[in-house]
Amino acid sequence: MAMGSVDYTMRVKWGDCDAAGISYYAKNFEWFTDARFELFAHYGFPYMETFHHKGISLVCLKAESDYKKMIRPLEEITIKTSISELTRTRMAFTYQIVKSNGELAAEGFTAHAYVNSEGRPLNLKKSFPALWNDLSIAQSEKE
Repeated sequence: MAMGSVDYTMRVKWGDCDAAGISYYAKNFEWFTDARFELFAHYGFPYMETFHHKGISLVCLKAESDYKKMIRPLEEITIKTSISELTRTRMAFTYQIVKSNGELAAEGFTAHAYVNSEGRPLNLKKSFPALWNDLSIAQSEKE
């Protein structure tokens, strides 16, 4: 199955917002993480089983979010997530947060490195060839 964009829909909670009733800017990164986990699960790579339980962590190297529209409590939003880069040592994702009326509220990007349980970088193809093969086949079918 090709790994295209996956939509993760949620309702914004009051606790996601600041005193002014606008989503707190750092919440975007929590939502990106939830959406990334949803993407993995959707394509048969649940994060905990596929990575964590094997001693693989995806350590975030870079995270960006461009804010376009305010998001308020109880609004329904959809985070559209896709893999933008897959290499032997890294993986990157793009995100769009879209309001229920179709307005783009934010866009983002995260880049991650694979590290082992000791925190050392690893080459996924060399260390976990079956997983690398499954991920690269799924990603190449997207294109």
